[in-house]
Amino acid sequence: MGPATLSIIFTIVSICFTLVCVVGVTALSIGIPFFIMRSNQQKAQALMATGTQGEATVLQINDTGMRINDNPRVALLLEVRIPGYPPYQVQKTVTISIIRLAQVQVGSVVAVMADPTQPNNPDKLGLLLK
Repeated sequence: MGPATLSIIFTIVSICFTLVCVVGVTALSIGIPFFIMRSNQQKAQALMATGTQGEATVLQINDTGMRINDNPRVALLLEVRIPGYPPYQVQKTVTISIIRLAQVQVGSVVAVMADPTQPNNPDKLGLLLK
């Protein structure tokens, strides 16, 4: 094989490698958000099936500076009251739809759903905004 043939083979291999990388990165960039969204939906469904409804008073709200689909991601300090449990405070970071943001202000009382086996776990606490 001459240098021209090796150059053509190298070019073909490089193009194939680039295509495989582009397809792989594209698949991951599409697949990972769907996986996360599906996982979050499953967590929410499990919480709705086994959770206990209560209410929470918003004690603090702080903007994290992040936006997801132009909706603010905020850090909340909540005082949660679940029937059968003493009131407790929990910090939770959530993305709130801009049209629901007025419901989540300092002093607001919001409906929540909590896992009765882990009521203090912020990952097992969901806001029920209308």
